[in-house]
Amino acid sequence: MNKLAIIYCACMLAAPMAAQTQCKDAKLAGKTVTVKNVRVENTNNNMVVNLDLNMDSLDLPSNMRLVFTPMVTNNTEQRLMPQIVVNGRKQEISYKRKGYKDFADNAVVVRRKNNTAQTLHYSAVLPYEKWMKNADVVVAEDLCGCGDIKDQNTVALKRMRTPFMPYMRPEAEARKVRHEQGRAFIDFPVDKITLYPDYRNNPRELDKIVSTINLVKNDKNTSITNVEIHGYASPESPYEHNAYLAENRAKTLKDYVRKLVNLDDKTFSVTSTPEDWEGLREYVAKSNLDNRDAILKLIDNTTLDPDAKEWKIKSTYPADYRVMLDSWYPALRHSDYVVSYSVRPFSVEEAKEIMKTKPQQLSLEEMFMVAQTYEPGSREFNEVMATAVRMYPDNPTANINAACTRMELGDLEGAKIYLDKAGNSPEALHAKGVLAMLEGKNEEARQLLQKAKDAGAQGVDKNLQILGM
Repeated sequence: MNKLAIIYCACMLAAPMAAQTQCKDAKLAGKTVTVKNVRVENTNNNMVVNLDLNMDSLDLPSNMRLVFTPMVTNNTEQRLMPQIVVNGRKQEISYKRKGYKDFADNAVVVRRKNNTAQTLHYSAVLPYEKWMKNADVVVAEDLCGCGDIKDQNTVALKRMRTPFMPYMRPEAEARKVRHEQGRAFIDFPVDKITLYPDYRNNPRELDKIVSTINLVKNDKNTSITNVEIHGYASPESPYEHNAYLAENRAKTLKDYVRKLVNLDDKTFSVTSTPEDWEGLREYVAKSNLDNRDAILKLIDNTTLDPDAKEWKIKSTYPADYRVMLDSWYPALRHSDYVVSYSVRPFSVEEAKEIMKTKPQQLSLEEMFMVAQTYEPGSREFNEVMATAVRMYPDNPTANINAACTRMELGDLEGAKIYLDKAGNSPEALHAKGVLAMLEGKNEEARQLLQKAKDAGAQGVDKNLQILGM
C-alpha cells in the first residue's frame, strides 16, 4: 500500500508522488470547529482521506444544523466525499424522524453535545484519478444545514502537488575502460628474487592473479589493454636492497604469469615501491602498541630517510618493533595487480542481460537506456537506477537519478543522501528544488527552481507551474 506521499510517477499501478501541504488546524463554523490530523493516502488505487473534527469550542443551538462536505478539487474537476452532519439536540430528533431523507445514506451524522469535549474521526475513500495528483482537499461549510454546497465557503485542508522528476540522461562514454584489481602475497626465499610456484602459499596466490586475468581474457565482450604488477618490500633491510627486491621480484612474477596466461609481453607493465611505509602506518594506527603514537610520529617524520627511520623505531622501541616485524612485515611484502580492459558497446537488449551478471561493464548511458524500457517508478526501473549509483557512486548524474527514484518512493531522507553527492549543477539544483517541494518548503523550492532555470536546467517551468497552483 502506497501513501500519497510515496506514490509513483507515471506508474500503471499507483499514483504519482505528491507533495502535501497541510493548512494547519483549519477552522470552520466561525472558528468554532477545528480540523486536525488531516491525512491523505493512496491505497490500492483509492484515495483515503482521514481527519479529526474537533468541536470542543462549538456551542450549537438546539434547532441548528451544520453540514460539512469534504471534497477533492483542482478547480476543473471535483469529487465529493460523504457529508458530515452536525445536529443540535432538536435537529437530531428531526433528522431521525424524516430529515435523513435530505442526505445521502453514507452521510456521517453526529449530535453536538454542548459544553463537552467532542471529536469526530472521519474517514472517506474515493477512486484515485490522475488529475488528483495536483489537487486540493477542501471542505465546504454549510452553516444553514441544507446540505447544498453551491456558493458555500470552502476551506483548504491539504494541497497535493506532484513534481516533474528531473531524471538526467548521462553522457555517452566514448570508450569504456574498466579495471579488475587485487593483492597477492607471493613468498620468495629471504633476499632472493627467484619464484618457486609451489613454495608455501604461492599456488593459491598465483592462482588469484591468473584467474583474474583469464576471467577478463575469456570474456567475449572485453579486450585486455594492460596488466600492471606493482611489487612492494618491507622496511627491515637497507632501502637500496629493498628497492632491488621489490622491482625484480615484480619482474619475475610478471614473467611467470605472462607465460601462464599467454599474453604479449607488451601487455604487461611493472612498477614497484621499495618499502611499504604507508601500509605499515595503517597497521600501527589500528594497533594497541604501547608506543603507537610515538612510532606514528617517527613514520611521519619526513626529515628522516627510510633507513634512519627504521633504525630509530627498532632501537628506541624494540618490543614494539618485534611485534611489527613478526606480525605485519610479512604482509608488507605483496604484489598488487591491476587488469585494465576495454568493453564493447551494448544494445539495449544486450545491456538488459549484462545488468544481471556484470553491470560494471555497462556505461551509465547504457543503464539509463535500459531503465527507459520500464515504467518510471516500477520495481525494474528503480533497480536499474540503484545499480547505476552503486556502480558509479561518485557520479553526479547517477546520484541525481537515484535521488529522483527515492523521492518517488517517498524516501526523502534517502534522496538527501544522494543529492549531497550530486554537486550544484543546474540539474542538481532542479532536483533539490523538487525535494523542497515534497518537503512542503515552497519558498525554498521556488528559489532553487528559479536558480536552476536561470542556469539553464530543462523542464523547470513544469515544476514552477505546479508549485504555483
